[in-house]
Amino acid sequence: MQKLNRTRLVFIIIVGLAILIAVGAFAYNAIQKLAAPSPTQVSYVGAQPTPIVHLESPDAIFSPDRDADDGLPTYICGADAFGSYFTLQQMQAAGTDVEHGFHLGIIPFYLDDDPAYSVSEEQRTALLENGQWDCLLTTLDSVALTSPGVITAIVDESAGADQLWARGIDTINDLKNARIAFSRGSVGEYFTYYTLSIARLNPRFDVTLLPKDSVAEAVEAFNAGEADAVSGWEPDIYDAEASGGIPLLSSKQMRIIIDVMVTSRQSIANKAELVQNFHDAWFHTLKDQVEDFDTAAGQIAEWGHNDWSFVYPESASEDLTLWLESVAQADLSDNAAVMRDLEPILNRLQIAQRVWAASGLDVPGGDVSELVEAGYISRAAAQASLQARGNPVNDTFSLSAELAVSSLDEADAQTLVVLPCRRFAFLPESTELTLESRRILDECVMPTLSQSVGLFLQVEGSSAWPGPAGTYTEDEILDFAEARAQSVVDYLVSQGIDQARFIITGTLPPESHWETEDAELQSEDRYVEMTLITVGR
Repeated sequence: MQKLNRTRLVFIIIVGLAILIAVGAFAYNAIQKLAAPSPTQVSYVGAQPTPIVHLESPDAIFSPDRDADDGLPTYICGADAFGSYFTLQQMQAAGTDVEHGFHLGIIPFYLDDDPAYSVSEEQRTALLENGQWDCLLTTLDSVALTSPGVITAIVDESAGADQLWARGIDTINDLKNARIAFSRGSVGEYFTYYTLSIARLNPRFDVTLLPKDSVAEAVEAFNAGEADAVSGWEPDIYDAEASGGIPLLSSKQMRIIIDVMVTSRQSIANKAELVQNFHDAWFHTLKDQVEDFDTAAGQIAEWGHNDWSFVYPESASEDLTLWLESVAQADLSDNAAVMRDLEPILNRLQIAQRVWAASGLDVPGGDVSELVEAGYISRAAAQASLQARGNPVNDTFSLSAELAVSSLDEADAQTLVVLPCRRFAFLPESTELTLESRRILDECVMPTLSQSVGLFLQVEGSSAWPGPAGTYTEDEILDFAEARAQSVVDYLVSQGIDQARFIITGTLPPESHWETEDAELQSEDRYVEMTLITVGR
């Protein structure tokens, strides 16, 4: 018995030591992970950690007719499956790259579900930043956040392709406390933050963020009931309808998403002539697309990987048209106009940086003008042979605050959001706005209105009804309330917003406040409330 007890004791000791060693190893690894520096500057509050970035690029796809021994240089561009980006595929299939003295290599993201092409947003920017790629087709907000290269051309303005869907949520204000899914680091994340900023909802505290690795995964989370809203782009976003989702907002109303061509700083510094040749080839290809759309669509289908591009040989023109209807492509003349006056595009970069920063993310310092290089466009625009005779499928590209509203029907209006800024100081016994009130309008209203096309602004003025009884009539109070609303509208119109986009109303204070001499009650009734109204979601 004594021998057995000693044996059992030795066994217990050995097992105990093994457990201690295992626990110690687990704890050491956990501590090491916690102590390790973050692989990127991007972080999320209450969300998954950012994945580690691997600086290994997938193989570029070249034309099957390429002669690797012809001495021509290569130019590598990365891009998603997106209608306006297919200019790359058309360029390669038509041989326009070779005509301009180079071989185009394309890195198509998420190509045919091949893991090698599952390139994360972080990896894309890193590969451009370190010069492995020459260019990246991405969004302006991404450049504002990561500054991986320099914007050298405008591709398009999203006109419905980017959308926010929700279940049981009627206005942006109702997003408070909602769970929102999106593709991490993508334009879907920016669209989420910008939408929240309109209602002054803080993404760090007022909502729960659910970042995913792709739009498809974000929509899956939404359909599984893990999220109340999902932000993404077509065609994947339409799958949100399967669980009762409906569109809340899209870039059709809010023109806040701009696709751009970003060129690596190394390419600009070391092979500027090749960079120019690529830009010339891009606009040559775009010209061909405008002037002979059917042939261009056929070339994109001919490039192959049709289940990735959704452009098929038997229906190429119709398929490409479906892609391009929701993006306002920027042709060479549009680009030339943008690059002649950089203020609008620089303003968009500044707005994007403010939105990212308000969301708790680090943004680059320095002058945003260093993120744009106009020279390649000016040199391309000087070549008459690159000027297109015709218009893109969607010819509504504009960075102007003066956007056409003739197609909007006020009768179909639906409330999108009640803006949080409603208290404006006026000069004593006056309807004239103070300088501080103008500043509030510049920050709270102008960025949204200047980037929207499908929104009205209902401006409702309210005035106190001071006593004693008989001092003022009901009509006088209502007129004064409307006059204050009109003052707000007049200021916004003076900043370039179309007068036709405003609905002006006045309201009386609650009946219990009529003819009051209570200064606090009078103060409560002096406001201008603004409601963004969308038409046809």
